[in-house]
Amino acid sequence: MKPQNSKTRLPRYKKAKTAPAMRLTDRDKRIVQWVYQLRFLTRDQIKLLEFKDGSMTACQRRLSLLFHNGYLSAIQKPVSSGYGSSKRAYCLSKKGKELISFTHDGKEITDIKWNEKNNKIEFYFLEHILAINDVRIAFINAALNKNYDIDWIPEWEIKAMKEKVPDPENANKTLPITPDSFFALIGEDKKACYFLEVDRATESNRRWRDKIKGYVEYVKSGGYYEKFKSKALRVLTVTTTPERMTNLINTTRTVENAYFFLFTTFSKVQKNNPIFGDIWQSTEKEGFTGLL
Repeated sequence: MKPQNSKTRLPRYKKAKTAPAMRLTDRDKRIVQWVYQLRFLTRDQIKLLEFKDGSMTACQRRLSLLFHNGYLSAIQKPVSSGYGSSKRAYCLSKKGKELISFTHDGKEITDIKWNEKNNKIEFYFLEHILAINDVRIAFINAALNKNYDIDWIPEWEIKAMKEKVPDPENANKTLPITPDSFFALIGEDKKACYFLEVDRATESNRRWRDKIKGYVEYVKSGGYYEKFKSKALRVLTVTTTPERMTNLINTTRTVENAYFFLFTTFSKVQKNNPIFGDIWQSTEKEGFTGLL
């Protein structure tokens, strides 16, 4: 069967019966790697990672080729005012998994932590992962511009650790430690570690307070140091609006020793440098500061 001519119009929502001709580029391989690492990515997010100075048309063309040639799968998400404006979210495929094994010096395919079940996800959780990835990409690009490296542990790996602490206010209750991510910013002479919370204004004040209590106890007990080998921790929260941010800060301040929490909004993260920009408000004092 001959490959399709590159100018033939391709179906939008399903793979072409005959794959269009393509030659894999280094950037194509990086795109597949990004999708593997971040699990779900929209076209807009992939453009920020690999087509910063290119056009959206060029980005869409490469994604279309990767999709129709089987290196990426995709799921359609309902039109929403949520984060990530593209209707399609790209995810890994079996062929993409094989490509990753080839580009990692023959890494055993069983070592690549992905299977087709990972692509089956409810809309709410998909939107949450895309919102986390909006923040993560902002940090990736900010670090790159300042010659910092980032070590990132995603939510699903942290959940697998099953960390929890006793509730100091209820002897019969434990509090799970499940941030949306852990990451370390690594410079030439410094390292700073963070938990990330991506808040889409869906949690009650009581549930948020429980989460803060958990983090305070986790640091106090030594559990954080034992698991992450870092003495210092700051918990970053990115939320929807300034009003929601104020509410979360006030709730956080009701917990004793909750001094290592910083807050900002999605808008500020996307419009400023999230590492060095003065966009973070702490629970200790008014005004905004940078992370480093």
